[in-house]
Amino acid sequence: MLTFFRRALSSWIVLGFLGIVLAAIVITGVGTPGSLGDISGTSNGERIASVGDQSVGSIDVNQRLQLQLANMREQQPGIGMSTLVKDGAVEDTLSALVDLRAMQAYGQSQGMYVSKRLIDAEIARIDMFKGPTGAFDRTRFEGFLDQRNMTEAQLRGDIEREIYARMLRGPAGAGARPASKLVTPYASLMLEARKGSIAIIPSSAAGVGAQPTQQELTKFYTDNKGRYTVPETRTVRYALFDRSRFEGKVVPTDAEIAAYYNKNAAKYAGQEKRGLTQVIVQDQASANSVAAKIKAGGDMNAAAKVAGVEALRLDPQDKKAFASASSTAVADAVFKAAKGTVAGPVKSGLGWHIVRVDAIDTVAATSLAAARSGIVTELTKDKVSETLANFVADIDNAVADGQTFDEVVKAKGLTVVATPAVTASGQSPDNPNFAPTPDMLPILKDAFQAEPDDDPVVMSVGEEKFAFFDLDRVVASAPRPLAAIAPQVARDFVLDRASRETRRMADAIAAKVSAGTELSAAVAAAGKGLRAPQAISARRIDIVQGGERVPPPLALMFSMSSRQAKVLEAPDNQGWFVVWLDSITPGKAESEPQLIAAAQQQLSQTVGQEFAQQFTNAIKAELKVTTDKDALARLKKSLTGVGAQ
Repeated sequence: MLTFFRRALSSWIVLGFLGIVLAAIVITGVGTPGSLGDISGTSNGERIASVGDQSVGSIDVNQRLQLQLANMREQQPGIGMSTLVKDGAVEDTLSALVDLRAMQAYGQSQGMYVSKRLIDAEIARIDMFKGPTGAFDRTRFEGFLDQRNMTEAQLRGDIEREIYARMLRGPAGAGARPASKLVTPYASLMLEARKGSIAIIPSSAAGVGAQPTQQELTKFYTDNKGRYTVPETRTVRYALFDRSRFEGKVVPTDAEIAAYYNKNAAKYAGQEKRGLTQVIVQDQASANSVAAKIKAGGDMNAAAKVAGVEALRLDPQDKKAFASASSTAVADAVFKAAKGTVAGPVKSGLGWHIVRVDAIDTVAATSLAAARSGIVTELTKDKVSETLANFVADIDNAVADGQTFDEVVKAKGLTVVATPAVTASGQSPDNPNFAPTPDMLPILKDAFQAEPDDDPVVMSVGEEKFAFFDLDRVVASAPRPLAAIAPQVARDFVLDRASRETRRMADAIAAKVSAGTELSAAVAAAGKGLRAPQAISARRIDIVQGGERVPPPLALMFSMSSRQAKVLEAPDNQGWFVVWLDSITPGKAESEPQLIAAAQQQLSQTVGQEFAQQFTNAIKAELKVTTDKDALARLKKSLTGVGAQ
């Protein structure tokens, strides 16, 4: 049952639509050239699968795998295509392509139609295509296409197929809700309790034994070369620089300071703000009556209430701000009035304004001399940023003109740092104490995606901080020589030998226990000063809800039959566990209605996904989907250079 849940939840095609779009385009690369192809297979390479009158070719799958590999290398720089092939990425990608095309073909055969307007709307909803204002940004959209070597038509084709999938699969899985009788056994399983014992047989119980002979050491090394293989390493030379390189060396001229002052004259001009109280009346006669009462010394609030309105106090504001909220005519009248006087009535689009001037705050103009210091600071900041940008451009241009890394750093006076041979994560196999600096990590990420003959590159490693780097040397992955690691191999040999010996001890104890001997008695009889077993009991729901990784011996106990003993290896060759399950107490979910309801809700989505997948499978069966296994094997071989398994 748990396998079913994992399989259903891992089916990417049943996720939400936007998630599907990103998964299909960014991860699996759905949408690269040749999305639909023809049945002959000539334009898409060798035909791998057929979906009705359409086909999926080797180029289809290969291009998507290459994009998937590039995407994964952003998180795991050392990963290769062979890893993807081994993990089943070829089959998964092919299955995804087949499913999408089947849904599109079936939908069209039933008279369904996806309009251009609907596709436009879906594109506009994707966050990566939105600009700073939150609206669709054509530049971002085209940059996305260029980065993935796609055309707009290909992307639209992918989104169209995703919409067909959503429209068909959504209703197929909607409203699915398993009956409580179906859910109760699952909920009861969560309440199941188990009781048993666990004994540890440490590797140290076998003793150290004799030191290995050279022949034994050589054979052990040969049989375990993978254990001593160093991943690919690279050495990189780089030079860091940032805005501090130019600070104090760039000073604005008097002409630049004066030009900035004149350009921002409004900022330095004198300013007047007024605190106001305002009444707005809709007809002129009422406005004249209110104004007369106020100007005669009457209370402004009382006069406003007689007219059926309220007086509103306004925060201090300048003439421009007040005019935008009323009108130019109203603002002119108000800003000509003296403090304590009443202006109006004056008409605007809102009605007739009667405004009292409560306060006048005047800020004197700032002279060029007084503003100079602030202007110099602002201009200096901008000029340093501009000089830094020009410095980066000069390096790029020098590399484009054919200058080497050494020539550029010498001409620019940069200080070079050379890394030792390091892995993609920054570890040095030859120097375990080496630790990469924070600046080095992004450089290594790019360096492990570069080719040995690539030109040196300038890259950003922080806010206005850059690195100019060159890939110096690439050392392929290979086992370290036995002579260099003989002591380590000898230790591993002794530990491995002890582990095999303690495995025999653990097997003997488990056999005795399964035959009827108490675990504690079997452990004591083995001698070697072994510790007594530890009794353990738990409910399945407790270990699931703990949020932590379940200890392997406890997980094993929940997969065994009662009155049975099993052996489990401890991590890092530390020894072996002997796990004894004494009893199983079945759970009774009938007494926990809230647990049944929670399980029912949890399984509803899973059942709906299963219905949708079965619907997809039925569509593929009707369309007569076929896969050429020999062609698939040849594709896998071409991707890895070895025979497909």
